[in-house]
Amino acid sequence: MPATAGRNDPCPCGSGKKYKKCCERVVAIQSAEQAREERERKIKSRLVTELNDWFERVCTREIDEEWSIRFKEFLHLPVDKPIPSSFAYTYRFWLLFDAPCYCGQRPVDFWRKRVRKRSSDVERLMDELSGVHLGCYEVTDIQGDEIRLRSLTEDREFPVKLSEPIQKGMLMIARLSRLVNGYELFGPYTSFGVEMRGEILMYLKNQVQKEGNLKREYWQQNGLQVLGWLMERAREREQAEKLTEETGPEMLSESEPASPGEEETPVIAAGTGLFRIPRVPEEEAVLPEVVGQQLNLFLEKHVARFQTKTRELYRESLALLKEYIAGYFGKGFTWSLLNERVLSHYFGVWYVDSGKGGPVKSRIFLNTSKELFRWIREEAICDIYPDFVPVYKECIRMLPLSFEAARWFRENESSMESESPTVEGTFKLAVSAAGVSLEAGGQWVPLQVNVRGLPPAWTDSRFWVNGTFSVTLRGARLIGVEAVYPSLEIMEEQPV
Repeated sequence: MPATAGRNDPCPCGSGKKYKKCCERVVAIQSAEQAREERERKIKSRLVTELNDWFERVCTREIDEEWSIRFKEFLHLPVDKPIPSSFAYTYRFWLLFDAPCYCGQRPVDFWRKRVRKRSSDVERLMDELSGVHLGCYEVTDIQGDEIRLRSLTEDREFPVKLSEPIQKGMLMIARLSRLVNGYELFGPYTSFGVEMRGEILMYLKNQVQKEGNLKREYWQQNGLQVLGWLMERAREREQAEKLTEETGPEMLSESEPASPGEEETPVIAAGTGLFRIPRVPEEEAVLPEVVGQQLNLFLEKHVARFQTKTRELYRESLALLKEYIAGYFGKGFTWSLLNERVLSHYFGVWYVDSGKGGPVKSRIFLNTSKELFRWIREEAICDIYPDFVPVYKECIRMLPLSFEAARWFRENESSMESESPTVEGTFKLAVSAAGVSLEAGGQWVPLQVNVRGLPPAWTDSRFWVNGTFSVTLRGARLIGVEAVYPSLEIMEEQPV
């Protein structure tokens, strides 16, 4: 579905302003910045390739052997074995931008001094590459795909574009490189959960007492050692938590203690929280003629004044509504049947099942529907707008989140074979700062997912997930996902 309106049309974001006075300016500025960012990325990519090719020619076997041993020692890797392939990228960036391994200098500094007579833009980007080095940063704010990183060694914050899931309070060992009006993560980086923050700050405080400061020179010389120590501590914590889980008491009912090793799979009724409407027989699935005429009138009187792209958005939304009305009500449909309960099913269940939605598409779908229901009231056809408003208020946030959650859960499905029995159906999931829980057999059990990767915007949200799970009273694992629905209060307040 196109997401761009005509310049004089209402902005699809729902602000009520004309597109040219709302999102068009933002889109134009963003497009210019994106084009400049892409140009700079390409130039930097070529420069890094040039730097790497040069270092390949001048790096001797003795240099590689000496510094590969240091690398393995810093990261607590076996010194007598080759560097694992998973660390090859990290090793290369460390050699080029941090290790004083060539004539007592970092390769990037030596290379920069010998390369001359380039354009001003290329010279500027070469200077910026010389400023790249390992550092430690705290995530202080998250706004969409932009985060703010605060340096732990200097009183400064950096706006960084990052589309990957991350949580506020996490710490990162990374390299930053300027990109137009902001910064980007340059090369491999490692992030640590909020639970590691105290240990990291204490470690750095001790280093300050020893070194006097933790400025750029310290990180160039010791950044990899800090990373190695943190990775080792993270592994130790993970092993300790695993040992506690394996040896700790089972959280089962006091009245029915479990036998050693026994895990009970709760009995769960699938789909009990989603309101479903029976379809009419196929031969009766016809849109009432008068409703078709009213929708055509809406197109002629309200939508025709818009430009082509906007009209297409409305037509696609109306096509979905016609399909829904015909399939669930047929010739017996009247507008008064669209109460809160039915509208919550239309937007919160059927629209998800239709397979035609997405995070952006769902917002446009809701806002074009809002205009239709307003028009129906203004034309004195029927006043269903009061029933629509509470559904809209919940769905405008939760429906896009549901599509984002579906993608995230699919990317984080368990790839391990389940030893416990699996169950299929629709289950309620609750997201909190502590993680994700699944309602199973009247109890909430933890769902094993990558908690560090959960988007902070999902905190205190609930979803219905249709999929396959491995569930015991001690926990659950997600095996496969069919669909994710918003958990709407309006829907659940109604008797099912």
